[in-house]
Amino acid sequence: MVNFRVPSTSTRASAASPVLSVAQHHAVEASHASADLMRRAGDATARWLASRLDRSHAVLCLAGPGNNGGDALATATALRAMGRRADVVLIGEAAQLPADAAQALRRFHEGGSVATELPSTTDAVWIVDGLFGIGLGRPIVDRFAAAVEWTKHQRAQGRRVLALDVPSGIDADTGAILGEQAVTADATLTFIAAKAGLFTGPAVDLTGEVWIDDLGLSPLTSDPSLALFDAEAAARTSPVRPRTAHKGLQGDVAIIGGAFGMIGAALLAARAALRAGAGRVRIGWTTEAAPTFDPVTPELIFDDLAPLLRRRLHAACIGCGMGSGGWAAQALRSAIALNVPVVFDADALNLLAESAEQTSLFQRRKAPSILTPHPAEAARLLGTDARSVNADRIRAARDLARGYGAFVVLKGAGSVIAAPDGRTSINLTGNPLLATAGTGDILTGIVGALLAQGLEPWDAARVAVAWHGACADRLAARGVRRAVAGDLLPELSMLA
Repeated sequence: MVNFRVPSTSTRASAASPVLSVAQHHAVEASHASADLMRRAGDATARWLASRLDRSHAVLCLAGPGNNGGDALATATALRAMGRRADVVLIGEAAQLPADAAQALRRFHEGGSVATELPSTTDAVWIVDGLFGIGLGRPIVDRFAAAVEWTKHQRAQGRRVLALDVPSGIDADTGAILGEQAVTADATLTFIAAKAGLFTGPAVDLTGEVWIDDLGLSPLTSDPSLALFDAEAAARTSPVRPRTAHKGLQGDVAIIGGAFGMIGAALLAARAALRAGAGRVRIGWTTEAAPTFDPVTPELIFDDLAPLLRRRLHAACIGCGMGSGGWAAQALRSAIALNVPVVFDADALNLLAESAEQTSLFQRRKAPSILTPHPAEAARLLGTDARSVNADRIRAARDLARGYGAFVVLKGAGSVIAAPDGRTSINLTGNPLLATAGTGDILTGIVGALLAQGLEPWDAARVAVAWHGACADRLAARGVRRAVAGDLLPELSMLA
């Protein structure tokens, strides 16, 4: 049988995609109330599915009790108009559907009837999740929870799941799971603009590939304070070396850390700083039992901490394997006093969280500061817990940036970068190969190198995070299934 394809107008999410909050999305919908957006959403979804289906393939749409269910009904109607097999199971009361969804149900009824019970099995190739959309603010329970479980079971049997706007059960603004139940999708087609919660937090394991269809409403005015960032955007933002470049122009970076037993952390950061383009990289150890030569990277320079801090520097990084001993607290105080951009990571963050005096000194710094916490470190700095941080990663990053007067990289799946003025970016690169000891140290070194080369802190943080994730993506593309942090370094050379 000849395959039949229909071109899709949807695009993969990228740094070019506008981002809207749920409230902003609803405002756009209200301003286009006469545009029959539900029918447009159904047509867009039908095109997306048809471009991935053979003529004989069937689709089963799960329609919930609101307008997301109306989108599912409109999808089935559009697929049938294309001559495709499309069925609907309505989970909810037809009489209680909102006006637009009720109209979508009437349109579907013109060509067939809906089922109200989930089948024990289906021959559908794709299942469309139209249970709940971006407006959900409560856990999924009762028969809707049963529909989520049914969808998971069907997916385990080989069916694929497409979520409309957002996988049901996910907070579209934060990426948090609302309660215990949420749909796991192979792909998400979101309408009008991107939603931040699709790209950070627990949602990243549930969304699959994220696609966007603007429903013909482009160009949109999106949230100016929130954007996505990816490898392509990093390539446009990263520093360019002139032909007359020399090591003095590429900047001098100090790496402060490496207490006894944790020397490798400082070495990884220093090696990454060199690979990311710094002209010279010096390590100041926070232990007496430290090496004076790195046979893997002999280009590194080793200094005693006190003279290192008196040298001409363009940027510094502190905290990688620094420990919490007596040297560490003094090293932190000295780094805070530096009149150059400083990246604070790992043990430096923990010491800040423990000392009101050090925090006060930090908040009075004149030179730029960059904090790079994982959720547990962010929680200590905010006086909360990691669960609360992950429940709203964007808010946590912004609270840190505002409270500490610093640029913040909140690490994790969908790293969030925030500036003190409220600008926020969500990184799209990276994968679970980064979930291993030492990768955070490499990120710290990359940020330091970009600062030393003259990038503004906002750009340095965004580019570093994108490069860091892109290194892991390059490894994954070659079939690497397990990696150690040092595996990122050769890949970094190809990017930087």
